[in-house]
Amino acid sequence: MLFNIQRDSGDLVEGYLIPDGFSDVPVVLVSDAGGRIAEIACDQLHSAVVASGRHNTGLVGFKLTDHNVPGLKERSTLVVQDAKTGLLIYRRPLPSRQIDRKILRIETQLVPHAALDRAMRNHFQYVLPSIERYGYETTLQVFLLDKLQSIYLSGRFQVRNHQDFFDKGFSGVALLTEPYYEMALRLLTLKLCSTTKPPFLGERDLMTLSPAVAYYADLDFKDTGAIAKALKRAPPRVRAVLMSPTTRQFACADPEQPSTRRDIAVVMDIISRLEVIGHINDTLSFASSLGELLNIDMDRIPILQRNDAIDRVAAELRTFAVAESYLEDDLILDYYVRKAIDDAAAQKI
Repeated sequence: MLFNIQRDSGDLVEGYLIPDGFSDVPVVLVSDAGGRIAEIACDQLHSAVVASGRHNTGLVGFKLTDHNVPGLKERSTLVVQDAKTGLLIYRRPLPSRQIDRKILRIETQLVPHAALDRAMRNHFQYVLPSIERYGYETTLQVFLLDKLQSIYLSGRFQVRNHQDFFDKGFSGVALLTEPYYEMALRLLTLKLCSTTKPPFLGERDLMTLSPAVAYYADLDFKDTGAIAKALKRAPPRVRAVLMSPTTRQFACADPEQPSTRRDIAVVMDIISRLEVIGHINDTLSFASSLGELLNIDMDRIPILQRNDAIDRVAAELRTFAVAESYLEDDLILDYYVRKAIDDAAAQKI
């Protein structure tokens, strides 16, 4: 899906929405703080879209005026979305609280810091969390919203594929998780997925995780011996879900590509380009650094803390040699990142 806003002159808003389906009729949902206003089919011809083979009619442009959106000029909270998926296309600038920066928050946990993302809606004009839910083309498009200067994106995407945007106006932010904690979190989430569909996982995630979901469905987390045996006997596709996920996320172009020891240096190089880097062992320092970068008070913005139940499973995993073999690259990476954070903190004293 491709989309963008071309103009907002108050009484006229123009943009386009090119759907994934060649014959689909794109429709935008227009709303504001008062609720839904209208669903408007795109009826403006973009002949270049037809010439490139992207759409059969080229009717992918939309034009909002007083005719189809009464009182358009006065609607300061106007929002335009793709009616089919709900994907945000455009939101009018916020009042004085808007932050005119482009922030890319790299999510490193399988369970996202959703409360933090929700809070950012109060500070940025365009906010899109969990961008890994969308295809590569749509994900790339949100980096190219050239008319906007206030953008907040977050997600568990392959960082290597988008690192060039750190040189194109985006500031990178990441709170790294602890390897055994993340392994415990993933195992418990896989167990949960066998009985329900967690709202924080998209269809692509569920497809990737499905072999591991089936494998761990009957695992008893109170039986430490059973956990160790399950890890030892796991087939390759199941093991891949738990193998050094952070190193693979930063260094590998494909989410199913295994990491190597050499990738740790690649990850450290990418991390060195981030504006804010933190660790789940010290979320207060991360919140303070993020607040300083954005010039906002982070006291009322929650950062997801470590969970006691997950910590107990993580403590068991630390006793298994097989768990260490799964996490070798992430454990080395975690050591160097924490050392770099501690050294940077010491220099400030």
